[in-house]
Amino acid sequence: MIFASPFFLTVFLPAVLLTAWGLGRLCRRRGGADSWGPVNLLLLLASLLFYFWGEGWGVLWLLASIAFNAVCARLAAPQPGRTDRARRAAVAAAVTGNLAFLGWFKYAAFAVRSLDLIPGVHIPVPEVALPLGISFYTFQALGYVIDVYRGTVPPAARATDFACYVALFPQLVAGPIVRYADVAARLLRRETTLDRVSSGFKRFLCGLAKKVLVANVAAEAADAVWRVLEGGSAVPPSLAWGGLLAYSLQIYYDFSGYSDMAIGMGRMLGFDFKENFLHPYAATSVRDFWRRWHISLSTWFRDYLYIPLGGSRRGLPRTLLNSLVVFALCGLWHGASAMFVLWGLWHGLFLVLERLAGIFQPLEKSFPTIGKNPADFPTIGKKVSNHWKTFLGRVYALSAVAAGWVFFRSETMDVAGRMFRSLVGCGTAAREARSLWMAFPPKVLLALAIGTACAAPLAPALRKSLRRLLARAPAAAEAAEWLWCTLLGLAAMLFLAGGSYNPFIYFRF
Repeated sequence: MIFASPFFLTVFLPAVLLTAWGLGRLCRRRGGADSWGPVNLLLLLASLLFYFWGEGWGVLWLLASIAFNAVCARLAAPQPGRTDRARRAAVAAAVTGNLAFLGWFKYAAFAVRSLDLIPGVHIPVPEVALPLGISFYTFQALGYVIDVYRGTVPPAARATDFACYVALFPQLVAGPIVRYADVAARLLRRETTLDRVSSGFKRFLCGLAKKVLVANVAAEAADAVWRVLEGGSAVPPSLAWGGLLAYSLQIYYDFSGYSDMAIGMGRMLGFDFKENFLHPYAATSVRDFWRRWHISLSTWFRDYLYIPLGGSRRGLPRTLLNSLVVFALCGLWHGASAMFVLWGLWHGLFLVLERLAGIFQPLEKSFPTIGKNPADFPTIGKKVSNHWKTFLGRVYALSAVAAGWVFFRSETMDVAGRMFRSLVGCGTAAREARSLWMAFPPKVLLALAIGTACAAPLAPALRKSLRRLLARAPAAAEAAEWLWCTLLGLAAMLFLAGGSYNPFIYFRF
């Protein structure tokens, strides 16, 4: 079961929302610290059903992970009479157990295939089915144990509360990675007001439209281009650039659309999930890109790996090494493939270069002395200079990120090499490759145009302008927003009814 499916949209989600709201109303009347236990239990059971629907008995691995981390967190918590050594042993067991769990399911086959490359070594490759969303819920549970050990949060009062936190279906299989500290209070008591439900529903509809109307349509063109590349032929430069644009928009709108739907559903259920994307293609450096892209993952690596490794506190060489290690592991987190590791190292290399060049902030903020003195240059010249710096920074960041997507999307270096040669017009395109223009019909071109325009902070600016224009008629502004979101939702449902569907990219991570 996925969010962008008719059954989820018309049966599962309405049933869960209505039942949770009704039970929540009874809980509010009852009051007390333990009053929300029944709602959390309901959400836990619904989430397990949601997971079982798509993963079958793989739900047992999810339950095993929840039970293991709940015990480790209890043992790692500060308690009178409990020694630091015992607490460290508990958190060490949690780290070891979670990494072993993740390593077996996700990396065992990759490790064996790598060993088989050694002359004289032949080990049968294990056939291991990857549980859905394992990278997300494992990192989420491990972060909880570490936070309890650090004393940042107390252990969950009830086992069902912790299980609900890990298994909550809006963010279970593809994030965002939610910190326990961000939802601990909401697990005990939360409000589902009309304003929150309305806001969450609009956010959900916008996310659904991102996925169905842009990501799915862009995927048709991107997949067509990469199929030719995987078949051993290059493609004409114009089609190569079109395919790269299509994939860049596909992965952004696919994942940010999922995050929007998760945030919207969380809001309708009374939870507040943090933003996971902040217009990453408007970044002015690779460092800035990672402040905007998959924020829950980048901050997780920062807080639980980069800083414990020493961060930037142990001199420049160690800082650069830490950055490369973190991004290599970030790439490996995305999949058991050398191409993902290469993608991670690609980003890590640019972060190293930016740090060596002194680019610690986005480019428009990297020249703090310019404009401080009015005598530096005329105001018009100052504005033009700042605009040029921003423009050049965005060109640089987009170029680095787009080149990285070639590694991310390609299964082998041969395919990536053919794509790079095609982009610069150095590849020999077969005759069938020249018919790829049929993969860019008006529907796809329109989706690419809309996706490119909305990748900039256009929607928030339009919303702000609308609110300002209708400042004296807030009801009209709200009605206009609802009309727009409803039209997007209806268009997405029509596309789904017509069979336009492909799974979320991040489901396989």
